[in-house]
Amino acid sequence: MKIKLIALDMDGTTLQGDHKSISKRTEKALKDAIAQGIHVVPSTGRIFAQLPESVTGIPGVNYAVTSNGAAVVNLKTGEVISNNYIGAGSVNKIMHKITRRNIFCEIYYQGQSYAEHRYFAKLIPTKTFPQGLIDMIKSKSKPVDSILEFTLAHASEIEKINIPLLSDQNHRNLWQKFSRIKGVTLTSAIANNIEVNHHSANKGEGLKQICKILNLEAKNVMAIGDSDNDLRMLQFAGLGVAMGNAPDELKAITDKVTLSCKEDGVAHAIEKYALA
Repeated sequence: MKIKLIALDMDGTTLQGDHKSISKRTEKALKDAIAQGIHVVPSTGRIFAQLPESVTGIPGVNYAVTSNGAAVVNLKTGEVISNNYIGAGSVNKIMHKITRRNIFCEIYYQGQSYAEHRYFAKLIPTKTFPQGLIDMIKSKSKPVDSILEFTLAHASEIEKINIPLLSDQNHRNLWQKFSRIKGVTLTSAIANNIEVNHHSANKGEGLKQICKILNLEAKNVMAIGDSDNDLRMLQFAGLGVAMGNAPDELKAITDKVTLSCKEDGVAHAIEKYALA
């Protein structure tokens, strides 16, 4: 099986602890793969505007799966190749439940993140949601006075609703309530986080779109990830690789397990399975 495309999750997988840079070893592995004609595709829950330049700035990185597959983007032209919005009815139900509880959320719309910045002062770093990630969200989010009014005004074109840093109780309650809404899917990239997408939007479907464009088959794809929102792309790929820091249930469904993020697991996997 020849690897012709490498799909990479970003946070907890490719990026270092600052959530924006990559190691020298990872950079070399990506450049070596591209030099051999392998496509490198960032595949992330992040919005287009939050893609890290440390990866997208590498010559030959031409496509990205963003917002958990809700938007597939040509990085050179900025063109959105495909999109998969949540749907106005579902957005309406979800946003009213969130805002009634005064809970912070990010709204992903047209490649940008929007949020009420009055909530940022309340965001407290945790082990799974460090200051670097909070700083990235703050710097990349556009402020709005009312997230409810903004979202409902654009309800038919919302890519994703991201709800981080929930208390255990709010996480359980909202997950249970949102699970009853038809047409949406819930995933989580970190603890006590809920990511809401259209039920058919996932990283696997996003990669499928890119494979059609590049005339590749799933068997030629290697995907590397570390969390729940990577599941569908790991299942889609001919070679699914879980990070060493991934939960055991994710490791159980993948073909291989590489080293952890701190140990350059992405570079190790590329060197071993794509470049060897």
